[in-house]
Amino acid sequence: MELYQLRTFVAVAEEGHLTRAAERLHASQPTLSNHIRSLERDIEMALFIRTPKGMELTQAGKRLLERARVVLRAADEFTAEARSMGEELAGEVRIGLNTDADYLRIVPLLSLLADIHPRITLQFYQSSSGLILESLKKGTLDAGFIFGTAHPPEIESRHLEQTVYYAACSEEWADRVREGGLKEMASLPWIKTAKDCPCQSLLDRIFEAKGLRAETTIQVDGDEVTKLLVASGRGVGILRRDEAEAAGRIGSRVYCHPVEGLETPLFLAFQRRRDRDPVLRAVIDAVQSVWEEDE
Repeated sequence: MELYQLRTFVAVAEEGHLTRAAERLHASQPTLSNHIRSLERDIEMALFIRTPKGMELTQAGKRLLERARVVLRAADEFTAEARSMGEELAGEVRIGLNTDADYLRIVPLLSLLADIHPRITLQFYQSSSGLILESLKKGTLDAGFIFGTAHPPEIESRHLEQTVYYAACSEEWADRVREGGLKEMASLPWIKTAKDCPCQSLLDRIFEAKGLRAETTIQVDGDEVTKLLVASGRGVGILRRDEAEAAGRIGSRVYCHPVEGLETPLFLAFQRRRDRDPVLRAVIDAVQSVWEEDE
């Protein structure tokens, strides 16, 4: 029995499908199938029932799943302890980005790590706060930047800042928004972001508290698309001031209207107890150091 077989077993069990497990582990489906078959031969029992909808755990598989997780956690702790005994930290850390790399200060982070821990390498994955949390729980990411405070109990985090957002529109609507406030904004076409975006949910609650509702005309998934559509006068969107300024360079000038309460905390999140890994802890400390420099 090998650790890679157990990792495959846990991934397939949690995903319920070979395709999704293969994407999670960055491996091919035939490779994962071989891992499962060889593990089942080693322990002389079936772990899965293969169905048209995916992979279902047998009763034996259900009983052994938590045991496999315990073994993998112990192996990770062993690796972390071994790393801490070395003279120079080395390893790879996978980080989820919930917005653009420039805002998240990725270049200063890489520069700092290159100076103090040159053998630590980072892999970045562009995603959203909600998906990053799911990936952290599954173990497909080691850390990730997230907005909002609704963290599951198995996730720890380090607060970085309060990120302020604005209702942004093209200059042609600036006077209407400036004079009419929330009520006038609600009457305009809106460009809304993904449902798991904390700032979008926050704005919806702000409108609801005033008995207002903004009608969605365009639904997008990504800050870059929002910037482009706002700059072209297609609707009102939620943007940080730096994003609005960047949008103004794309098309027409963009007006930022402040909305009371439209701010959300930015965190670096990771699995509880994972900061015992000296490599991940070094990256967490480096991220905090980069953000503290500008305070």
